[in-house]
Amino acid sequence: MASVFSGRAGRLAGIWAADQAQNNYNQQQGTLAEGRDNSLSAIDSGRTSSLAALGQGYGAAVPEYQAAIDRFNPWTEAGKSALTTYQNSLGQNGTEGNAAAVAQFQASPGYQYQVDQATDAVARKASALGALGSGNTMQAITDRAANLANQEYGGWQDRLNGLSNTGLQATGQQAGIQQGLGNLYAQQGRDQSNVYTNAAGQEAGIYTGYANSNASALGNLGQTIIGAGTGALMAGQTAAQNRLNFGMGLANLGASLFGSAMGAKKVA
Repeated sequence: MASVFSGRAGRLAGIWAADQAQNNYNQQQGTLAEGRDNSLSAIDSGRTSSLAALGQGYGAAVPEYQAAIDRFNPWTEAGKSALTTYQNSLGQNGTEGNAAAVAQFQASPGYQYQVDQATDAVARKASALGALGSGNTMQAITDRAANLANQEYGGWQDRLNGLSNTGLQATGQQAGIQQGLGNLYAQQGRDQSNVYTNAAGQEAGIYTGYANSNASALGNLGQTIIGAGTGALMAGQTAAQNRLNFGMGLANLGASLFGSAMGAKKVA
C-alpha cells in the first residue's frame, strides 16, 4: 500500500496517464494516416477515370470531324485543278501554261462537238455547191472553227472560274470544320487541366487537414503529459509536506513531553 509520505501513487498515476496519452496519440496517427492514404487513392483513381473518359469522348469525336473534312475533298480538288487551268488560260503561268489550257479547251467534248457540227455544215453547203475541195471552203471551215473558239473560250473560262469558286467554298467549309477540330483539342486540354487542378486542390486539402489534425493531436498529447507531470509533481510535494508536517508534529510532541518531564522534576 502506498504511503502518504512517499507520493509514489501520484507519480505512478502520472506515468500511467502519460503512457495512455502516448498510446492514444499513436492510434490517432494510424487512423489519420489510413484515412489520408485512402482519400489520396480515391482521388488518384477518380483522376485516372476522368482522364480516360475524356480521352474516349474526344477520341470518338475526332474521326467524325476528319470524315466531315474529307467529304469536301472532291470539290476542293476539282476547284484546285480548275483554278490552275483558269490561271493558265489567262496566261498567268507563262506560254507553256497557256498552251496547255488551249489544248485542254480544244480537247473538251463540248467544244469538239460544236466544231464538228459547224464545219460539217460548211462542208455540206460547199458540197452542195460543188466546191468542197476549194481553198475558199477550207478557209471558211478554218474561220468557222476559229470564231467558234473565240465565242466558246470565254464561256469555258467562266465555267472554270465557277468551278474554282466552288472549290474555294468547299475549302472554306473544310477550314471551318478544321477550326472546330482545333477548338475540340483545345477544350480537351482545358478539361484535362481542370481534372489535374481539381485533384491537386483536393490533395492539398487532405494534406492540410492531416497536418491540422496531427498538430491538434500533438497539442492534446502535450497537454496531457504536462497535466500528468504536474499531478506527479504535486503528489511529490504533498508527500514532502506531509513528511514535514509529521516531523514538525513529532518535534512539537517531543518538546511538550520534555517540558512536562522537566516540570515534574522540579516539583519533586
